[in-house]
Amino acid sequence: MQNKERSDKKEINTRTLGGWLIAIQAFIILNAISWVGNLQVYYKLLGEKEILIKQKPPEDAALLNIFIYFELATSLVFAFLCFVVFYFFYKRNTRFPLILIIYLIAEIVIEGLSYIIFGHLSNDPTLMLQKLAFSIVIAVAIIVYLKRSERVKKTFIF
Repeated sequence: MQNKERSDKKEINTRTLGGWLIAIQAFIILNAISWVGNLQVYYKLLGEKEILIKQKPPEDAALLNIFIYFELATSLVFAFLCFVVFYFFYKRNTRFPLILIIYLIAEIVIEGLSYIIFGHLSNDPTLMLQKLAFSIVIAVAIIVYLKRSERVKKTFIF
C-alpha cells in the first residue's frame, strides 16, 4: 500500500531546470532581447533628437529630450538586470525568486511612470497602456508561480 502511494506521487527532478521554469527562462531571455533592442532604438534616436524636437511644440520639446534619455537609461539598466537575473537562475541561487520578483515589480513601476509622464507624447498612448496591462498580467502569473511552486522551492537551493 505504501509503495503504491509513493508511485502515485511524481518525483520532481531538481537536477534539470524543467517544467514551467523553461517558460521563465524564455521570459528572461526575451526580456533581455527586448531591452537591448530598446537600447539600440533610443541610441539611434539620440542622434536624431534635434529633428524630433523641432517637429514638436516648444512645451513638449524638453519633455521629449528627457524621454529619450530616460528610455536610454532604463534600457541600459534593465538589460544589465536581465543578465543578472539570468545568472542567478542558472546558478540556482536561493535568492533567484526574490530577485526576479523585485525585477518584475521594478519593470512595472518604470512602465507605469513612463505611461504617466510621457504618455501624451506618444501617437498611440493606448498601446503603452496595453503593454503595461500585459506586463502586469505576466508579472502576477510569474510571481504566483514562484511563490507556490514545489519545483521552485526544491530547485533553487544553493
